[in-house]
Amino acid sequence: MKDILCKRKTKKPIGYRFSAVLAGVGLLLSATAASEETSEVISLPEAVMMTLKNHPELKAFVSQEQVWQGRIQQAGVGVRPQIGLMIEDAMGTGENSALKNMESTLTYSWLLQQELIDSRVSVAKSEAAKLVLEKQIKALDLSALVAKHYIDILVKQERLKLNQMAATQAEEVVEAIAKRVNAGKSSSVEVQLAKAELIRRELAVEDVEHELKASQYQLASLWGKTAQNYHLNGNLLSVPAVPSVENQLALLKQNPRLQQFVSAQRIAQSQMELARIEAKPQWQFTAGLRRYEATDDFGLVAGISIPWGDSNRNAGMIAALQAEQDVLASEQSALMQSLDAQLYVLLLEMAHSQHVIHTVQTDIVPTLEIALSEAGNAFERGQLSYNQYSGVRRELLSAQTQLLEAFESLHLQHIEIQRLTGTSLSQ
Repeated sequence: MKDILCKRKTKKPIGYRFSAVLAGVGLLLSATAASEETSEVISLPEAVMMTLKNHPELKAFVSQEQVWQGRIQQAGVGVRPQIGLMIEDAMGTGENSALKNMESTLTYSWLLQQELIDSRVSVAKSEAAKLVLEKQIKALDLSALVAKHYIDILVKQERLKLNQMAATQAEEVVEAIAKRVNAGKSSSVEVQLAKAELIRRELAVEDVEHELKASQYQLASLWGKTAQNYHLNGNLLSVPAVPSVENQLALLKQNPRLQQFVSAQRIAQSQMELARIEAKPQWQFTAGLRRYEATDDFGLVAGISIPWGDSNRNAGMIAALQAEQDVLASEQSALMQSLDAQLYVLLLEMAHSQHVIHTVQTDIVPTLEIALSEAGNAFERGQLSYNQYSGVRRELLSAQTQLLEAFESLHLQHIEIQRLTGTSLSQ
């Protein structure tokens, strides 16, 4: 699609030409320039995908998952059974000298610990589950960051076009005033003022060019290819609809940050179960075979060992974990209230941004375009001073900039809503 900033080749009065150049703010992305034809075109979904695939902070989660797999495996290892050999009545005196009446006992002892092992594994798995939520949160934050950089670049691209057109128009005004000065119709002061305005417009172009390069570098750094030659194909005019409050509040409950509290409460519950099991006495069984050297006979031996003591030795830990669950529930409720308010405000701001866009686009800009066209005609006839004409031009440029900022605000608000509710950020 041809950029609407590039229309109007027919010679028109100065004011009319400037109005045509700025019409619609140039929010539609222009056809790719010759230098961009060989560069890679990147969409927002592709930018998000490349970041999630290559960002080192997300890669670190792979190693962390392996760490937790090792811990889960280790939690499943219990106390090893014991094999014992006992020799009695040997190497003594009299009847017990040498090995005459020796008794040797070979035993095998083990603990009943399967319940304890299962509980430890359950705690390790619950703690490992935190990693999944942390990864989701990091992915959401990175996706939102990509989308914000993406929108920022699109806005700066359009701001650059706007400033370039304003600089071109300022140069035409300098030429027009110079001719009027030579004809004795204008003061040389107006020429100097117009030249100063031209310099400011050229400086504004350089500023945006610098900012644009920096933003492009920042975006590419998120997927680790800062030297990549690329351009974006997004469309700022694709205005997202304001979602319903009820629908977004329902999605908000699935926010990974809220789910972290659920996970923490689940971990505390698993730790309480483990503490209760550890407080129980662990029975140890022993079985073996005894040999009587004097008679060359064998006999079976068996035994049981039950720890003695208070079974409530972990009562303090259990009480602390119960209190921790209450704390987590309160913190979860507080975060929910904060996110609820934040979401509601964003929805209101999004609706307001849409109103601003509609008002500026349909009322303010067309009115100022007419005013600039009339001011340009009056200026060429000598009925309007340079300062008055320049003021009208600045008003239109300000309105066009306001419209561009409103589109930017609308997209950023939508991105933040998606981040809060955990929905897709690549649409």
